[in-house]
Amino acid sequence: MLDVNVIIASVFADHVMHPVARQFVNALERFHTTPMTQGGFLRFATRPWKNERKEEQPPRLTMAEAQAKLAEFTAADGHVFLPDDAPFTELGMRSMQGHRQWTDAYLLHLARKHGLAMASLESRMSNLDTPNTPVLFVVR
Repeated sequence: MLDVNVIIASVFADHVMHPVARQFVNALERFHTTPMTQGGFLRFATRPWKNERKEEQPPRLTMAEAQAKLAEFTAADGHVFLPDDAPFTELGMRSMQGHRQWTDAYLLHLARKHGLAMASLESRMSNLDTPNTPVLFVVR
């Protein structure tokens, strides 16, 4: 299962991790996305952003372009859509430290529920994973 940051990095060639993420995704026989990760991609692609000089930039893609890019990504061989089929009330609270960790904890739970690994560019999520049987795979 791909975290949104892997999707973003594999799609946008100007992302610092693009070559690594693209190679990782291309090497997979099967990969999963969820409504949450797809929505995260769409939000990222269509929001204004700031460059390194903190200057406001327009969204990377229009709404239609972002949806088309997501459709292209999910049309790839090996893509499997995984519904968000677990309630947040099932989440363990292991090491949760703040409101920004709900989504990460949910995605790790969803991956575990379906017997999948979760690929992310962020190792900081490891504190939310179960140490004895981790599902997080950090793409490097």
